[in-house]
Amino acid sequence: MDGTVYPWSRIENDFDDSLVLGNGASIAFDGRFAYSSLKDSAQERKLISADVQQVFDHLDTADFELVLRMLWHASQINQALEIPDTRTTQAYESVRDGLIEVVRTIHVPYDEVRDRIVTAARFMSRFSTVISLCYDVLVYWAILKGNEDAPNRFKDCFVNGEFQQDWRRFREPYGVNRRATLVVYPHGNLALAADLRGGEFKISATSGTRLLDTVFDHWRTGEKTPVFVSEGTSVQKRAAIRRSPYLSTVYEEILLDLGKSVVVIGWSMSENDAHLLNQVCESGARRFAIAVDREAANLHEFQAMVHRKFEGRIGRNEFELMFFDRSSEGCWVAP
Repeated sequence: MDGTVYPWSRIENDFDDSLVLGNGASIAFDGRFAYSSLKDSAQERKLISADVQQVFDHLDTADFELVLRMLWHASQINQALEIPDTRTTQAYESVRDGLIEVVRTIHVPYDEVRDRIVTAARFMSRFSTVISLCYDVLVYWAILKGNEDAPNRFKDCFVNGEFQQDWRRFREPYGVNRRATLVVYPHGNLALAADLRGGEFKISATSGTRLLDTVFDHWRTGEKTPVFVSEGTSVQKRAAIRRSPYLSTVYEEILLDLGKSVVVIGWSMSENDAHLLNQVCESGARRFAIAVDREAANLHEFQAMVHRKFEGRIGRNEFELMFFDRSSEGCWVAP
């Protein structure tokens, strides 16, 4: 195994098909994204009541989105059947308000990363597909910023808020743009929501500065619930993906259309995301570039682990794997 860590400039011309962004890419924006979990953060702030904890325990999950959605459906059904039940409604509102509060605390404000948003949009524009594994709206902000100068350069397959199943047409460049970048969220996003009938849509805002507040306003109406997979084992995450038409399409179709080369930034490829790594390896891509911290004490162990994962899924001599310095010039949001 070649453990050489290259500068990004050395390999960038060989990698322009797909980009995978994990939580480490968000941490590069701001250290506040380096939290253990949404549920743990909420517990630390005493935002989870005893009733709500009972629901988490009963469902055997730490997934905020699942608990929120289950309580939301139960509350809506009780209202429709005129069943007196303030306890369920209060539990739902507690989870919803707790989620809003913890996201406000964790999520960096737009104005504090405005310059990095521009840099991120520029970096993303070199790829045909961007896979964001993060629930936050940093990539969404980058899309908005990038499309200011080149309308429809970035496409997320939503038109008038509705997901378009014929996603392949969005790979075609628009207007004077020479390329198009398809952006998808395999684990959902704060800006994706569902209604009671299962319809899914994207929450839109006129500017990045208003996006998070617009998302929270939609949640507070009690008519919609967010679509994102925040926590759980690979099996639990896969089950959550199956519940969503959007997530299922991304997982079953788009993740299998990544081109020949894939760049990975900030994704640990842990067992909790084994389902995603399986799809990436099934996509036909055979050249992979993984961003690493060249000063990390466990660098060689991490490199060996990544090599074993790809080798086990693709085959010993059927792929090319290299590593590059995540802080090198021109990489993601590095100066």
